[in-house]
Amino acid sequence: MTNELTVDDAAQVRLWHQVSQFIFREARLLDEWRLTEWYDEMLTDDIRYVVPATDVRGESDEALGLIDDDAARLRQRIKQILDGEVWCENPRSRTNRIVSNVEILADQGSYLEVAANVVAYRFGHRRSDVYVGKYRFELVPRGGTFRIRKRVVVLDHETLYEHGKLSIVL
Repeated sequence: MTNELTVDDAAQVRLWHQVSQFIFREARLLDEWRLTEWYDEMLTDDIRYVVPATDVRGESDEALGLIDDDAARLRQRIKQILDGEVWCENPRSRTNRIVSNVEILADQGSYLEVAANVVAYRFGHRRSDVYVGKYRFELVPRGGTFRIRKRVVVLDHETLYEHGKLSIVL
């Protein structure tokens, strides 16, 4: 059963603050290319990282996505990026994410459904790209903080033609 949260008491305000700080820290680790630390400290063992196709609105398990990584594939993606195997990230791009409108959508008991807006700027190889979209998280409480079990990035772009590859973790 989904329980919609309202901000009407101090405990819920504290929870929102903790969730927001967690998501802001995630953005900083990604921007600082601390991908191994991000993976080891912020994700569950059964993580799923999804970027649906830009021509499909909403999240659909049946639609072909741009990225649909499980833990093993995400670990491989990170290794390739950090080892310089991804040519368009050698040297690494400079990135800057602006995350806003963090909202706890529901408490599902064992995890929280969380949404946020994101603008991710990527600069490198004499070009700049701007990715605009929405984050959707399943956050599992663990040890006084959270772990990300599912991370969906829904891009608002109609096409990625001008942006080329998704060579960074959005």
